[in-house]
Amino acid sequence: MRYRTATTVRVSPFVSGVLNSKEITHEQNLVGAEAEVETFVSTMAELGDRLGPLLLQLPPSFDVEGMGVLEDFLECLPEGFRYAVEVRHRSWLDSDLPEMLRERGAALTLIDYPRMPRMEEATADFSYIRWLGDRREFPSGHTHLEKERDDDLRWWSDLVGRFLEEGRTVFAYANNHYQNHSPSTLARFLENQRGGR
Repeated sequence: MRYRTATTVRVSPFVSGVLNSKEITHEQNLVGAEAEVETFVSTMAELGDRLGPLLLQLPPSFDVEGMGVLEDFLECLPEGFRYAVEVRHRSWLDSDLPEMLRERGAALTLIDYPRMPRMEEATADFSYIRWLGDRREFPSGHTHLEKERDDDLRWWSDLVGRFLEEGRTVFAYANNHYQNHSPSTLARFLENQRGGR
């Protein structure tokens, strides 16, 4: 089974976040993946208290017609873990997805992605934010910032501030394709957070 891991920064201590297996989310579209889920979750559990949210990153082709499939999948997940669901199809906008996730204690992953409008709803006691950007804009050479996105990061900083005031834990992930250098993106975001508190 193929796993991808990602460094995730909390707006408090540093922990690891994990991207779910593409075999489960993209190849099997959440159907008939019980054995793969059990293997994946038991492997990730080895991280102990360093484990952040387990992300179900649905492919762009997975639209709102799959709501029932997603709901059934979430019902069967092992308890005791934080789950976040990322959608990339516009049909999910203005759907019952936030309510369904809230009922199951799963977080709606909030993304900054070219083809998706921003969502800003927290559906769990934690929030997971992912600054993704466009892979075509910065295909390689991720050594320094190449795009100024301070206005966007200030918007996200205000949202994170609201979540923190509500007592939620916030996880944030930056892809190199957002500004070409993810460590600098996170540093700029944290500067905004410190400046606004």
